[in-house]
Amino acid sequence: MNTQKYIEDLLKLHTLKKTSVRIEILKIFMSCDYALSAKEIISHMKIVPDRVTIYRTLNSFEEHGILHKATEDSNGIRYALCSHECPEKTHTDEHVHLICQKCSHTYCLEDIKIPKIDVLEKFLAQKINYTINGICNTCRSN
Repeated sequence: MNTQKYIEDLLKLHTLKKTSVRIEILKIFMSCDYALSAKEIISHMKIVPDRVTIYRTLNSFEEHGILHKATEDSNGIRYALCSHECPEKTHTDEHVHLICQKCSHTYCLEDIKIPKIDVLEKFLAQKINYTINGICNTCRSN
């Protein structure tokens, strides 16, 4: 697969301008098999723009269905590539995430869907997160 062409096509599909920051951030996501925080993205970048540009880019990618929030906790937000074309503003990436207790990486377990959960009538569920804490395969092997 030609990564550069794929990224250019992805940006075009989502009507986003092709900028060096957007291209570099998408390349970083494509090279990792786990979710990334803004801090981790910055640490991988060759030329680091200001933080505002990074956060705006991440927000734009989320709004356009390119990334989704994999986890959000006291360590911040970790983003992952959507596995398919999510419609803008609405993500259909309803799958389980695993947070490794050794390396702290967050993995999307796309083959495991979030089970149906009935919510009491007096509540309106707007977002459901399903996270498993455990050990990833890489850490298990070491």
